[in-house]
Amino acid sequence: MDQALAEQHRWMVLQHTVPDDDDSWVMLTRDGEIVPIAGEKILHTTRPRVSLELTTPRELNIADPFSIKNEHGIVYITNERVIYLPARPSENFKSFFAPALNFTDTHVQSSWLGPWSWLGTVRPVPGGGIPMHIPRIEVKFIFRDGGHSEFQQKYEWLRERLLQAQELGLRPGQNLEPPPPYEDNAPGPSGNVPAASSETQQQQAQSVHPTPDGPPPDYVEAQAQAISVQHEERVREGVE
Repeated sequence: MDQALAEQHRWMVLQHTVPDDDDSWVMLTRDGEIVPIAGEKILHTTRPRVSLELTTPRELNIADPFSIKNEHGIVYITNERVIYLPARPSENFKSFFAPALNFTDTHVQSSWLGPWSWLGTVRPVPGGGIPMHIPRIEVKFIFRDGGHSEFQQKYEWLRERLLQAQELGLRPGQNLEPPPPYEDNAPGPSGNVPAASSETQQQQAQSVHPTPDGPPPDYVEAQAQAISVQHEERVREGVE
């Protein structure tokens, strides 16, 4: 209830805000490539035929609900945000983006007759392609050529690391690259320490586990019992 009241208050404050169309889209180069923000790296790119549906939740009861549908486009996951670029931009819709942690309730959804989808609820940000008088929007990506599972895995991977970065007090988007694979023959801290020779390793092993000076306990008794058993078997074979 408190969340609904807060959203309604925000809508009343911002309902007359006029968005700046010049800053309402993702910046692109002349070749159509994304212009990254500081420190941004693209982590995942989907296949081309991804549809987008943006709809205002019904429970908001907004008089002028917002809705956008686009048939074909590409979704990008960066270390900062999720970006959708339509294959054919128009004056009314050129792109959509939101910070990765602004998404909630994300999940995949199957269809018996159609493609898989990825859904969630997102809080809009200035310039993200959604009017700022809308407190939250429902997002649906429809993967017509597959790839939904890879997208979901990469997003969950990113979200987990962003939350860890927040807990450690790091700036979102930092230190998200996985560590290099471990190598047994990797150099030591100085970078030029040679590996120990087999002779040295053998000496070290002997120093840890020294060779005993005498036979183990009960060795003589065990040997005597073994000789006695062998003698009895020979006598038995001779009798037979």
